This record gives sequence, structure tokens and C-alpha cells, in this order.
Amino acid sequence: MNFLRSLLEAAVVMVVLLGLARWALGVFGKKATLYRATPTRQLAQLTWPLLAVGTGLAAAGPGLVAPTAFERWLAWALLLAVLALAAPALLLHLRYYTLNAATTLIFNPLEGRLQVTLDEVLAYDPARQGWPGPGPVEWSRCRWPGVFWRRYEYLRLPLPQGDIILTSLVLPDMHLLVRYLRHFGVEVHERRRAWAWI
Repeated sequence: MNFLRSLLEAAVVMVVLLGLARWALGVFGKKATLYRATPTRQLAQLTWPLLAVGTGLAAAGPGLVAPTAFERWLAWALLLAVLALAAPALLLHLRYYTLNAATTLIFNPLEGRLQVTLDEVLAYDPARQGWPGPGPVEWSRCRWPGVFWRRYEYLRLPLPQGDIILTSLVLPDMHLLVRYLRHFGVEVHERRRAWAWI
């Protein structure tokens, strides 16, 4: 049990340090135009689900080996309830990561620059390939984002060579990209879904 407590304390310290580093970089660094699924962004997405799982394990851990059957059942019920609350966000995160682990987005609306690379190979550049088509861009968002603690959403760009999917792990705020695409006449359909699964 001491191991779980020290693990939870280390996670909280890491979150605070990453938050301070991000703040310092935001104040002293220049505006980022390169977006990818960095460990910092993943940790920011997973903060609350991991804290919920850690707290549930710390609270239910002693009861899992309790001497009476009632205490054991109560501990298992608490642990399963916490896992049920955290599981949707953890599953969505894993799915988004598998889709965008090798994706890099270069986006600077002030300079009119938008490029998507997959495995360091340029996959989409509207300056060369034109705007998405023939179908509209699909912007899927969770209907109840509070259930997942963080915003999980994605854009599906239909291209002749195949769809490109950009998730909130790559670009945390899709509104900027949606406004940029609409400015150039790209049709963007917003879909509210109970679970923004791809």
C-alpha cells in the first residue's frame, strides 16, 4: 500500500512540475505552430482518470485482503466503480494515441500554413493538394465532455488518398482549425456524440 501512496504522490509532483514548466514555456517561449501527441499533452489528458484510479486503488487496496467477506466485496465494489468512471477516458485516450502517435500538425493561421505529416512524410498540404473533399469535414465531439474530464474530439479530413484523422491529442482546441477551414469555404459538419469513438 505504501507503494501506491508513493506512486500517487510522485504523479501529483510530476503534474505540478509539468504545469510549471508549461507555464514558463508559455510565458517565455514563442507561440507553437507544431502540434503532436507529446507526453505532456497526454499527461494533461490523463490526469483525472489516473488520479481516480490511483485514489480508488489506495482506498480499496486494504479492503481487498480484509478478513471478512463483506469488507472484501465492498472494496471490490468501490474499485470497480472507480474503474468504471475512469475506463471511458482511458479507452478513448488509447484509441486517439494509436491514431495520432506518428501525426504532426503544422498549423499557423496567421501565415496561412497548414500541413499534416504522418511518420515524418508530408501527407497533406492544402497549398499543393487543395482543400479537403469531396465530402465535408467531420468534426465529432463528445455530447457530455464532463464524463471524460477532458475534451475528446476529432476532425476527419476526407482526402483523395484517404482520410486523415486529427484528435485532441494533437490539437487541444479544434475550434481554431475549424474556423480556419470554414474561412476558406470548407464544409465542416459538427456531430455531437455520446462517445467520440473513431
